[in-house]
Amino acid sequence: RSQKETNPAAVAAAKPVLSEEEAAVAKRERKRLKKERQRERKKTEQENTKRKKAEQKNAKQSQSKNEKAQSVESKLSQKKQQVKKEEQNSPQKGKQMEYKTLRKGIKYIDVVVGRGPIVQDRKKLRVKYVLRAKNHMNGKVIDSSSNFGFRLGKGEVIQGWDIGMEGMRQGGIRRLIVPMQAGYGNRDIGAGRGADLYFEISVLSC
Repeated sequence: RSQKETNPAAVAAAKPVLSEEEAAVAKRERKRLKKERQRERKKTEQENTKRKKAEQKNAKQSQSKNEKAQSVESKLSQKKQQVKKEEQNSPQKGKQMEYKTLRKGIKYIDVVVGRGPIVQDRKKLRVKYVLRAKNHMNGKVIDSSSNFGFRLGKGEVIQGWDIGMEGMRQGGIRRLIVPMQAGYGNRDIGAGRGADLYFEISVLSC
């Protein structure tokens, strides 16, 4: 290469010189681009802030629901213990509890009558339940859940529940005896083929 090609002063001198008008246009364009970047940065910050607030709100709502469910469950547990104690201290201890019979041979008895809203047909509710074989007190546990959700009367559960839970209230505890025609038919789910199923169900929310 020649000295002229590699000389910085020569290269600088070769650059086109902008007129005052062109320089002003270039300056305005730089300002415009700078403002646009600032707007984009501000918009991104606002979106991030909005997203964080939404996440915090959802977390608080979820925590509130969990605390409410835990509170209801705690009250149900206390009521259950109180009923058990009263049964033990009752002069009629050992007397058979009288069950009411519903359609399809389903039997029920309310251990605790809830004071909350009545469960509604086709509306979502959440329950705690224990399924036992042979009896409600010390039969083998076949299945259980501390927070199970479904819609009553939609066929999402066995007929023993759809029929047997009618009239229950939030906070209530009910025992069901479900025969095979309202349960799982002749299937053996752990209690034996065609055996009665013994549920204890607590309504957490409805």
